[in-house]
Amino acid sequence: MRSRRRPAGVVLLAVLAACSGGGEPAAVRRGGDEPPPGVLRVGIERPQSLDPAQARTPSELLVADQLFDGLTTYDPETLAVLPALAVSWKASADQKRWDFTLRPGATFANFRNITPADVKYTLDRIAKKGSSSPAAAQLDSVAGFRALNVEGKGESLSGVTAPAADVVRIELDQPLSSLPAVLGHPTFGIVPRESVTAESPGFAVQPIGSGPFLLQTRTDELLHLVPAPGTPNLPLRAVDFHLQDDAAASYDAFLAGRLDWTSVPPDRVEQVAERQGPSGSRPYLGELFYGFNLKNPKYADVRFRQAIVAAIDREAIVRVVYGPSAKVLRGLIPEGVPGAQADACAERCRRDVVRARDLLSQAFPAGKPVPEVQIDFDDDGTQRAVAQAIQANLQEAGIPSALRPHTYADYLRFAISGQQELFRLGWIGAYPSADAFLTPLFQTGLRDNITGFTSTPVDNTLKNGRAEADETKRIGAYQAAEKLVLDQMPIMPLAQFQFQSVSADRVSGLVVSGLGTFDATKVKVGSGR
Repeated sequence: MRSRRRPAGVVLLAVLAACSGGGEPAAVRRGGDEPPPGVLRVGIERPQSLDPAQARTPSELLVADQLFDGLTTYDPETLAVLPALAVSWKASADQKRWDFTLRPGATFANFRNITPADVKYTLDRIAKKGSSSPAAAQLDSVAGFRALNVEGKGESLSGVTAPAADVVRIELDQPLSSLPAVLGHPTFGIVPRESVTAESPGFAVQPIGSGPFLLQTRTDELLHLVPAPGTPNLPLRAVDFHLQDDAAASYDAFLAGRLDWTSVPPDRVEQVAERQGPSGSRPYLGELFYGFNLKNPKYADVRFRQAIVAAIDREAIVRVVYGPSAKVLRGLIPEGVPGAQADACAERCRRDVVRARDLLSQAFPAGKPVPEVQIDFDDDGTQRAVAQAIQANLQEAGIPSALRPHTYADYLRFAISGQQELFRLGWIGAYPSADAFLTPLFQTGLRDNITGFTSTPVDNTLKNGRAEADETKRIGAYQAAEKLVLDQMPIMPLAQFQFQSVSADRVSGLVVSGLGTFDATKVKVGSGR
């Protein structure tokens, strides 16, 4: 364990609603002022910070994506890695040394050229001990990370250097073939030191960015973005982020005709989904599992774990509890991520009460009682409904169980206490690569492996994936690792959340990615509502 940070794997997912743009409800065509030509009006929940290194919510990530560019970015449809501030990159054969060549003429919004020193400053700042950036853990393979982040020694990462005027070199302690995908996340937007360290205005309030738009003005209710200097002619002349207290207020403003795009609050997702159909949602990189605490001897026999999974009607739970906010998760690598398989779990996860009982008879021969399963969850209406459905399914198969609810604050601690049994586990991938959904959760000894899963074949296969330069072979290694994990069933895949949003009729070219963001440089707005 490298630090005492809470594992990212204990992120407890609320019902995430959002979306790829679709046609607007008929109600939108009523009322509202005439929309300004060439201005995209976006409704978001009020961000806590405009510093990309501190972006956590979908709204903060969306703003960061417009104000800042990283070395790489993602294709919104396929999530493949694309150039951004780096026009190209190459790795050593062992995937431990990476050279990123910067785009000629790239500047910050203050007209200063972006240099390798700016990239190094950005990464050092994120990795530094006490930075509180959610992206810091993604740099743990960079040489010098432990000294800087855990031990607090020095001011910079020894593994980030500038061997040429336009080249950033990143040297790693371990192979990481997914490094370009890691660095495409909006939290790795490149920042200028002089703006970050300026006393007034604070960088988190009035940042100088490296992206296609700059923050021209802001009020308590509005962020007004315009194209940054040097940005090629864009279809939009401005992006206005209208700041709302919550998603419901933003959606109401959309219905009133005052916005062109917004996410949909959870309690309105079903209504919007009925109107728009499946075109209104995008697979989000958020997953929901129920995990087994493998350090508890009660769950040592894989047949018991398999029996529990075979007893549970995942299809019914997701359909009844989550509706269009989620889909059944059919593997460990979620839909939309390169390498995702259509049904990796297949028969392993299919509900079959007869099979569940047969597995129980094998694991617990006559005279040996089936142990009681404690179902641990954070207690709100949604999660209680899931837990109750699981309990009913287990009872039907002859597996005794008890509900063990916890308050949200207590559950964050309890899920890593070692006392959890069959427990709710949410996971949001830190980058769109199979590696982000497998290695942290299932490699022996890692901080986020809170089920205690360990397997030498899985460890070796995951390491092979991280060291494989060829994308096809790399995906093959991760798919093989996924199947090996599912054979041992340390967790039960339950749901993948969907991001639902709505767009006005006058909007075109707006494509939401699996992160819940979009590239406003590709968006056009017409003259009508």
